[in-house]
Amino acid sequence: MDTSTMITRLEAAVEQQLLVAGSGPEVEAAGAAILAALGPAVRQMAFDLAEQAAAEVAAYLPGHQVDVVLEEGEPALRVRSVEGDEAPVAGEGFDARITLRLPPNLKELIEEAAGSAGESVNTWLVKNLSSRTAPRRSRAGRVMRGTIET
Repeated sequence: MDTSTMITRLEAAVEQQLLVAGSGPEVEAAGAAILAALGPAVRQMAFDLAEQAAAEVAAYLPGHQVDVVLEEGEPALRVRSVEGDEAPVAGEGFDARITLRLPPNLKELIEEAAGSAGESVNTWLVKNLSSRTAPRRSRAGRVMRGTIET
């Protein structure tokens, strides 16, 4: 998602309205203040829209998880397959909370691992804890391909 294009269009619209309002140092100062305030708000709005889009796309893709990640400072959707028991139960929200105290170095390692996976810390923790606590199913009947070297 290219927020810079949206910001440029918004700036042009505001500047056009300022031309209609007239000229003068007061109008120019007000315009500069408005544009400075709108940039971060537009970026936040783009991120919020990306989160809404992710939720809607995820509803149509069972067995997949859609995350909003930042790529080069811009929000982007990342779709990935979720295996077996890791898929969230339909209608199940993330309402439960746990306060967890961690050593600072472990917190940094978790943040790095989540960032490397392109996920939020919360998403990374939920995924990893779900896979560790899910009941183990038998792998019988599963086809494996490859070579075994002895």
